[in-house]
Amino acid sequence: MTAYSLKIADYLISFNGMSEGLVFAPGEAQKEFMCQGDNYDLIINVFRGPVVMNEQAVAVFTAPYVEEIDGIRVKKNDEFWTVYKLGDYILIRTTCPLSDDCREAMLVIRPEEKCWDLIIDTDSVRVDPWCYPVDGLVLYYLTAVRGDIFLHGSGVEYRGYGYAFSGVSGRGKTTIAGLFRDAGARVVHDDRLILRNINGRYYMYNTPVYIGGKAEKAALDTVLLIDHGRDNIISGMSNTEAIAGIMANCIQHHWNAEFIGVLTGSLMNLVNSVSVLLLDFVPDRSVVECIESI
Repeated sequence: MTAYSLKIADYLISFNGMSEGLVFAPGEAQKEFMCQGDNYDLIINVFRGPVVMNEQAVAVFTAPYVEEIDGIRVKKNDEFWTVYKLGDYILIRTTCPLSDDCREAMLVIRPEEKCWDLIIDTDSVRVDPWCYPVDGLVLYYLTAVRGDIFLHGSGVEYRGYGYAFSGVSGRGKTTIAGLFRDAGARVVHDDRLILRNINGRYYMYNTPVYIGGKAEKAALDTVLLIDHGRDNIISGMSNTEAIAGIMANCIQHHWNAEFIGVLTGSLMNLVNSVSVLLLDFVPDRSVVECIESI
């Protein structure tokens, strides 16, 4: 396979092999997102070769490699991926810690264009261009450029209503999604969501994370910022508080003021379009009944 496409959050993303002999071996989590089409939102040309950074590129953001172990974030390495600016281009150089074949990669982003490049340093001719963390980096910058929202959150559709639950690690996103699943809800995702405004209506989408996971989409009616509590308590907040609360849980890179401004505008539109509430909850079926009574 020298080319294939993924449909994620109604984005059509195409990967084209540009180096001789390069063959794509998509991971199992991508299988249900693969599709056909030609009206691409993004084309990624993939090259096999060494990653060489332009001497004029300026580093603007560096992320350490952090792994969550038993709910605790542990830094495994100071260097994971680094963002560089080169004129209007954004270059991201990253290691690929979960790949057996890829040593490192560089994503070349042209924000004003639909065609980006991906260079993979590997001895293998078979590569997965959607390997971690390239997958999340592509989705973050695609959503940032488009003015959409990439959110740490779980989402469910229950009895005709769409609920997104957001909070930092350990606040119960997966737990509350599981409680709704047990009550008969359709779970969109329990870890990260893409929120998009389509013709004036907000929708939430999942992303390829789990093996066997299928593309999911649901209309969004309510966002709940969650925390564990002794009782189920739902309370309101001002739009300013809502924007700040959701932004704190967005996947974002803080180096780019333009992207932050676009995200702020998107969040302003979101909180004017859907309900945003605070939820303290106890981890049992009673929280489903509490939310259903809103």
